Formats: sequence, structure tokens, C-alpha cells
Amino acid sequence: MIAYLEGAVRSVRPGRLVLLVGGIGYEVFAVGFDAEVDTALQLHIHDYVREDRRELYGFTDRPTQELFERLIDISGVGTKLAQKILSVGTRDDIADRILKGDLGFLTSISGVGKKTAQKIILELKGVLVQEDDRIEDADTLDALMSLGYPRNHCIEIIRQVNGNTLEEKIKDALRLLG
Repeated sequence: MIAYLEGAVRSVRPGRLVLLVGGIGYEVFAVGFDAEVDTALQLHIHDYVREDRRELYGFTDRPTQELFERLIDISGVGTKLAQKILSVGTRDDIADRILKGDLGFLTSISGVGKKTAQKIILELKGVLVQEDDRIEDADTLDALMSLGYPRNHCIEIIRQVNGNTLEEKIKDALRLLG
């Protein structure tokens, strides 16, 4: 199984490229980025194997790869559709729209119908929230939310907060919110 490739871009077509690695050209479907010929690339790879074919999907960062893998785990979302979804914005923007339950955004993507969009939101909303909780200071988040501030706004503020103790973090967060 191929997990990572580093090499030079030899050719580019819409949504895919050929990456030359040690004299071997790998066709890689580019997810969420554009490349130019003769540039060096370091890609995390999702090696998708089916009975009749093997496809490599390349990502410039692990969080985008993880979102892609979560998308293709959803019934009705294949690799091509996940690639299309991740090509319309940054990983953070797409995750934020899923968290907000933005059906209009998802259904505006060619190939994503209302039922598929609802399924994506239903299945990923809880997972993406859990990822945010791991990153953020959960105690400070809980304290701010108990004061009535919206979760997404609190998460943004906590990223800017300074302080060593919970009390210092809350005071700084309230100053930023005020």
C-alpha cells in the first residue's frame, strides 16, 4: 500500500497529475490543490484498490486526507465525488459548512443531491465536532458556552486566548469577546 510520495510533477490534467518518483511515474488524482509541471511535491496518498483498478489520491496535508476518507466511508459518496467536494474550498471551510448544516452549499456541488448532502451532514457533523474538541481547551469551551456564547465563535476565540490557568483563559476570552 502506498502512503506517501515525493517527486517532480511531469504532467498535469484536470484533477490529476503524473508524479515522477525514482524514475517511475505515478498517476495521482489531486484532491484540494493544483500543481504545475516541473514542481516538486510531497503528497500523502490514499491508495484506493478495487477489483478492476487501483487509484492513488494525493493530498498536501493529512487533515484533508482524513476528511476525504471520512467522506468515502459514507454510503453514496465515492472517491470521485469526495474529490469534487474537496475541490470547492479549503478543508476548514468545507468542514465548517458541514458543521453548520449548510445543505445549499453541498447541493450546489455537481453530483451531490439533497439526500446525499443530508447524509454527509448527519454522519460527519458529530465526528468533526469531536475533532474540534480534541484541538481546543474543552474546559474553557464549556465555560464560555455555559455563558451563552455560540460554540463556533467560542472555538475561534479560544485559539487566540492566552493564560495558564482556566481562570486566566476565561478572563482573556471574555476580554476578546467583549
